[in-house]
Amino acid sequence: MTMRVRTGLMLMLALATMGPASCGHYTCRATFGSSTCAAGAPGLGAGGTGTADAAFVFVANGTATGSIVGYTLNTSVTPPTLTATANYTAPPTPSRDSGIGMVVAQKQFLYAAFGSTDQIFGWTISTTGTLSPIQNTPLSASFASGASTVFDTPRVITNPAGTLLFIADEVGSQIFVFQIGSGGVLAAVTGSPFPVPFSPGNMTTDGLGNFLFVTDSSSGHTGSQIGAFSIGTGSSLGVLTTVTGSPFIGTPFDMWQVKGEPTGKYLIGTKGLSKSVNGLDDDNLYVFSIAQSGAITLLAPFPTTNSPFSIAVQSNTGGNLVYGFGLDDAGTAFNPAEGFQLSSSGSLSSVSGSNTGAGDEGQFDQGGGLLFVYGGLLDNGTIVYTVTGFEVAAGALTQPAPSETFGGFWVATDPK
Repeated sequence: MTMRVRTGLMLMLALATMGPASCGHYTCRATFGSSTCAAGAPGLGAGGTGTADAAFVFVANGTATGSIVGYTLNTSVTPPTLTATANYTAPPTPSRDSGIGMVVAQKQFLYAAFGSTDQIFGWTISTTGTLSPIQNTPLSASFASGASTVFDTPRVITNPAGTLLFIADEVGSQIFVFQIGSGGVLAAVTGSPFPVPFSPGNMTTDGLGNFLFVTDSSSGHTGSQIGAFSIGTGSSLGVLTTVTGSPFIGTPFDMWQVKGEPTGKYLIGTKGLSKSVNGLDDDNLYVFSIAQSGAITLLAPFPTTNSPFSIAVQSNTGGNLVYGFGLDDAGTAFNPAEGFQLSSSGSLSSVSGSNTGAGDEGQFDQGGGLLFVYGGLLDNGTIVYTVTGFEVAAGALTQPAPSETFGGFWVATDPK
């Protein structure tokens, strides 16, 4: 049976663990968890010690009947399960639209943008993982049309506090910024949208929410520059101001994707290359220091076993894990995920025994204890959708789930 990698479809759950000395497309994926590093991550293999609602996962169903699919992670059973959320009514979304991005704010508000109708949808997440519409949504958004649906392109993000929503307009070369008010209601920031001197692709903030960093949207899953903006506070909350020297162009700023880490000192980047997609690999992760002004400087490239197509960075306080995901050179399978620890000086070191799972996109939950991985495989012309669970430490299969028919942007969250 011929298997070939394809856009957006295998979702895998992994337990993110630290090394012994620490506490403890294409295709797409994400990560979410509920415990802090200091407290120890929930044990996926230990029945009865977890919670029935350890995390929720939401996926845009880009089929003819558009909707948001909901799943609940249950770690109180052995093996843990990721199954359809009980008593869940899938809210409708535009037909045959996978969206341009999806994000959770404050563990209680879910936002997704759709290009076919130029709208932002918003829902409140209940304590059991069900959704109800946020007042004033869907909100008209003239930025959405024509945007790429490469699922490892976060064009819809929030700041760490979850008080601001950023949406990149790939076609119009601008960024829309909204304040997230009471009940999740959105209000445009004064001066929004803000111009970007290139077509914006991946976005991230630093770990403290002081700066917004944006890579350009080059063709072929590559980038050539990074834009940097300071994020206003107080009465200027959310107002973007270009950092002196931005955009940072060419080598070594030719990143496909960058991610902030909790201390706000560093950006972790990847060129996002894959021989099966770009014709060449780049077996490195890149660490940039962030100055008080927001300017960035490359510290060093750090070698990886495989070329990281995309990355996930642990975002909880005290977290220092970085994971890389990618495709094999033939484009017929996923490489094992590679884990690294980020030191206080900005160096990366491999986490022993971290390789696990399959997929080409990942993301940590807010607590930093769980890692979800999303990917898709083409089986004899049919995209096969599966949901599977892994423990990062042991790499053990925990729970396969039935095939599904969706394939769109996705996100996961700890319960509020």
